[in-house]
Amino acid sequence: MNTLEVYPNVEAINGSLLSLLVESAVDWAHAVGMVMRTSDRKDSSDICQTAPFTLLPSPFPRNLFEQAMDVQEAMNLLYFRIAWDFDFLIAAHSEVVKTDEFVRHMTDILKEVRREGIKQTKTLLTQRADYMCHSTKKEMVLRQIEVNNIAVSMGSLSERVTTLHQRTLQDLGVSETIIKSAIPENKPISTIARVCASQFRKDFQDSSAIILFVVEGNDQNQLDQRHVEYRLDELSCRRIKCIRMTFTECAKRLHLGGPDGYSLLLEDKERIAIVYFRAGYTPGHYLTEKEWEARLLMEKSNAIKCPWIGLQLANTKKVQQILTQEGEVERFFPSDPEACEKIRRTFAKIWGLEKDKQSTADIIKEALSNPKLYVLKPQLEGGAGNYYGQEVAEMIKKLTSDEMAAHILMERIYPKAVKNFLVRPLQEAKLTSIIGELGIYGCLYGYGSFNPDELKVLSNSAHGHIIRSKAETENRGGVAVGAAVIDSAFLY
Repeated sequence: MNTLEVYPNVEAINGSLLSLLVESAVDWAHAVGMVMRTSDRKDSSDICQTAPFTLLPSPFPRNLFEQAMDVQEAMNLLYFRIAWDFDFLIAAHSEVVKTDEFVRHMTDILKEVRREGIKQTKTLLTQRADYMCHSTKKEMVLRQIEVNNIAVSMGSLSERVTTLHQRTLQDLGVSETIIKSAIPENKPISTIARVCASQFRKDFQDSSAIILFVVEGNDQNQLDQRHVEYRLDELSCRRIKCIRMTFTECAKRLHLGGPDGYSLLLEDKERIAIVYFRAGYTPGHYLTEKEWEARLLMEKSNAIKCPWIGLQLANTKKVQQILTQEGEVERFFPSDPEACEKIRRTFAKIWGLEKDKQSTADIIKEALSNPKLYVLKPQLEGGAGNYYGQEVAEMIKKLTSDEMAAHILMERIYPKAVKNFLVRPLQEAKLTSIIGELGIYGCLYGYGSFNPDELKVLSNSAHGHIIRSKAETENRGGVAVGAAVIDSAFLY
């Protein structure tokens, strides 16, 4: 049976039934911690609200979902290998660093830790690869929007919204057989916590060692991070201590020491075993040079980093663009054409904008003529600073040639819209035409080396998903700013 045939008729959900479903969902969300701090009190958990969500899981093509899950282990491995290819990373960003100070800081740190010698080759990658279903005249195809290697978020919310959606479908009379077939298992937080806990036990005999969460000062999504910590509590019977510090606090309280001089110490006493970055992906997290010095200190240490600086530098839009060029994916999979094909099938068209290149002049001319067909992107993660439609033409005219080289141009993805109810705190649930962005969570743990023959993978998995949906009229904005909501997949 096609599961879409028994998907609830959203147009028929109204009145008292809608009120009952929404009340039940909101109460359940509060009861299980599917909540966020409020936007006007990001500094306190005293008052929280439900994370915005869809009332039902949104229909998503099964073949495209399975394609995204199937390629994730190869995607993990691709970025693990890129992170240890020093020459590739430096060459890829040679034009970007001329105007992008943030990327320049990261390349400087990579150069310095390589020059001094990597003190910890074990590395932990947590990734979320984001996709949309692009509608062509003939079919729907999977197209990668971006890959995130640092501060991968909302895993706890995605776990909970999946269960919430299962409950709502049950309330609407959908059979258990259909629910099990249409709703994929979703456990991203369990996987990252399990990897951290197992490696902690294997690699650190000092029971007083700590896992450090590097965080923002006031984060609306702090409770999502806490769920990782609490899962670690469960797995270790609270034998693993976790602490949270901003980069500013790290600059004041962390030092290198120990027998070899490279242990990361908290106030010269407790050893940091794992550094888990939930901040550090945007310039605003480094208020002064002191914060950058703290990042360098952590990178020089023998603590395991999630991610280490090479993985974060591999995460730029420039690397994403270069990978679309002939032979670049193959560079990292020289004897695995099947993996290369899997990865390439997800790529959207992306163009570099280096100056003095005829290809740049050609694509700029096309973008000025048809700006609605393109998105102009800087190097930052998470869609920050993207330009759409007429904004593309305006920015192209405004940027210098050096500034242009720090951006990439991407084909605009036009996904198929579906209808669902958007449930937001203190607002009436609204039936809305929405588009969704699928994120697949992946995790890889391994030994790194600047010699590719010495790279060693210890574990590699795909372990969950999230859909972030928003009104089809919205161009930008995530969950925290109120544009998008948490969603999950109903496969058909």
